[in-house]
Amino acid sequence: MHAFHPLSDVGEVFIPAQFRELASDDIPLRHFTDGNLGQLDRIFKHLRRGGVAVLSGQWDRIVEVLDYAERKKKELAPRIERTKRRRDFNRRDKRANPKESASAILMCYADGAGKLQIDPPPNLPYLLELVGENPDANEGCPFLLPIATVQKLKTALTQVYPIPALCTSLVAFENVLPPRSQETIACFQDGLRAIKRHLPQRAEVLEVGCGSGCLTLLAVQELGDLEAKIRASDLLPEAVATTRYNVTRSSNHTGLIQLLPAADLFEAVPDGHRFDLIIFNAPWVVSRARNRAELAIHDEGQGIVGRFFDEVPDYLKPSGRILLGYADASGTNALQNLESIISDAGFGVESRHTKRVATHRSKRKWEHIMVYELRKCSTP
Repeated sequence: MHAFHPLSDVGEVFIPAQFRELASDDIPLRHFTDGNLGQLDRIFKHLRRGGVAVLSGQWDRIVEVLDYAERKKKELAPRIERTKRRRDFNRRDKRANPKESASAILMCYADGAGKLQIDPPPNLPYLLELVGENPDANEGCPFLLPIATVQKLKTALTQVYPIPALCTSLVAFENVLPPRSQETIACFQDGLRAIKRHLPQRAEVLEVGCGSGCLTLLAVQELGDLEAKIRASDLLPEAVATTRYNVTRSSNHTGLIQLLPAADLFEAVPDGHRFDLIIFNAPWVVSRARNRAELAIHDEGQGIVGRFFDEVPDYLKPSGRILLGYADASGTNALQNLESIISDAGFGVESRHTKRVATHRSKRKWEHIMVYELRKCSTP
């Protein structure tokens, strides 16, 4: 499947990877502008014939088209099922698919700068990253995304998560772990306050896996009088974009934060750069991630945390420290294995900051969240 397709009246458009099964090479695209959004039967006829409708114009009228298609979706059932089978065949995990409906084949587009061509345009900066692409993936071309995705992003703007430790609230866009666990935040706050005395003025700090940006903002708050410079990255572009969004709306110290490109673990860190402190809230569920949303918490065979400790010595200054978040959700064996990984990598545990939290599982009522303060062991 190609990433770029022609669209009448618009030109070449980019289709983000996660939507290419919906608008593959053999599916005709047709652009319906504000002037013909009222021609519901014409739009529906195009959908029924196997096409994708790209809508632009008044948002209220676009929603009317969506509602009309949903009311008649039984007539689209064979088309939707074909799309579903194609997506299931191309994805290793069928559960990762969004709910199949008429909204999957109704799309809109943003211009090359990321401004949605709907009126009024929502305040959704970093839009291409929020749908899982690097910011230059579209090569300056307009890009498509489903109406359902726009609805989810708009809803995410209204769903805020209060963070008492920061005296603010944050948002979490799709696939980004929401900052619900106040206990985790409290453990990291305790860890940052304890470790601060070991850090130099203008300390260099890195957060691996920044997610919503909560811990990045917490590091700025707790280490602000050191004028610490905080760098942050994440595997997912949508997480980097979420952190950037939360930083710009929440922080008075944005000049101290640098967002690195989306990349795995340390891949985005410039060669030879080392840090006084590295923060990592590691995935703590020892099982395979079934979709992008689970990547923040699932770590099959503890492979991610193992690779972290294989690589972290190359990015830590000799006197540097690590704050590592974890939980015993996968049992004592996983926790013991983690501590073996830490020890085998040559690190010692200076202290642990722990909170007990209630679970909703019948077989286990309590779990423990831990933040380890680590430093390199002295060689004999």
